[in-house]
Amino acid sequence: MRVYGWLMWSVGLGACAGVPGGGVPSRYGFDTVRGGCARNPALCATLEGQRVPVAVGVVAGTARATLQSLDVAGLQALKKEMEACADQARTEVLVGHAGAFAGPMPTAKECKEMTVDGRGRSVTWAIRLGVEMHEVALRCAGEKLERLRAGGYLLEPRYRFNRKTGEKSLVGEEEKAALLRQGGEGLKGTLEPDVVLHAGDPLRVEAVFDFKFRCVNFTKSPDWRTYPSGHTYAGRNQGDVYQEAFGPRVDLIGPRSEWSW
Repeated sequence: MRVYGWLMWSVGLGACAGVPGGGVPSRYGFDTVRGGCARNPALCATLEGQRVPVAVGVVAGTARATLQSLDVAGLQALKKEMEACADQARTEVLVGHAGAFAGPMPTAKECKEMTVDGRGRSVTWAIRLGVEMHEVALRCAGEKLERLRAGGYLLEPRYRFNRKTGEKSLVGEEEKAALLRQGGEGLKGTLEPDVVLHAGDPLRVEAVFDFKFRCVNFTKSPDWRTYPSGHTYAGRNQGDVYQEAFGPRVDLIGPRSEWSW
């Protein structure tokens, strides 16, 4: 999101909210804004001020002493917490838009219809709902992780990854903001997962969670996307790239199948 330099690749449907050139793919995912931002970070420079106010995770995640490494049970417990955040995001956002659609959830046709977001931009409902769900999910994740794993997580960190050496480095918030002001060229090819878990060192990643929200059929398990033509990782599966950079513990997080109000 965000809205975010690499925001939701399902939040947006083809491009950053409110920027020209956006398209609507057949799956009506909520995470395509992320894809548009990744292809051209400069398009999302104006969205940086809308970052979810949970940056405490970034600070805590880099400042505290080494934590206990996550075992399988611990990781699964945190994954369930993130799934609960996705459920909360879906419910909270759709309830907030009650009456906007013919039913409690938008249809494929309604997902493609235009609306005006909170900043006055003309976007599809798929983009608007996805951005809003992503914001709620990240806020929820930050609150839970600050309680359950303070000092051992990052929200939306940006990494440079050298595929030849396997090394990665963290892009600081000030550097990222400066690069965005310069047009975003220096951020191309960087990776920005939603949630990174670590044991005190952000470069020693223990697990990654990425939120994905569909606009229709959103109870179906989310899928990793294929990077588009022109991208640094064009033709590759996003999940495969994440595993190459961050290790095997990489999971997509979407709402669980049961619907709840």
